[in-house]
Amino acid sequence: MTLGLTDRPGTLLKALEKIAMNGGNIISIIHSREALTGGYVPVSLSVEFPSHENFERAKMGIEESGIPVLSAESLERRIETVLIIGDLSVDRLERLFEGRGEIISLVFGGGKGSPYVRVMFSVSSEDRETLLSSLEELAERNNCLLVCEEA
Repeated sequence: MTLGLTDRPGTLLKALEKIAMNGGNIISIIHSREALTGGYVPVSLSVEFPSHENFERAKMGIEESGIPVLSAESLERRIETVLIIGDLSVDRLERLFEGRGEIISLVFGGGKGSPYVRVMFSVSSEDRETLLSSLEELAERNNCLLVCEEA
């Protein structure tokens, strides 16, 4: 989201408070002070929210505090975790995620007798079901068991 902030101390803090109150996690802030236009400094924030509703409440709170929201783009992503029990090639797993999601972590365990991999990944809300179906198919083709962890 991009905000139009007045160039005064504490203005950014007001916006950040509304984000924090709604569970937002700041990923990055780009402050373009040299782009001062009409008395406003554009400040772009990349923020993760627990839900779209939290995002909307934060946006409304920012606007109600007198800070214009110049643009707001919501890219809904989810963090998912699955456990794949059985022997599965990491290459196959990584290929499955190409263009669909991002693997955050892979944890291997069980040794040779009962191998497993715990996969934590990020996926857009739109791609979630397709990716989970592909993971189920991959597990089945490789005689593995896929267990989805519930949030």
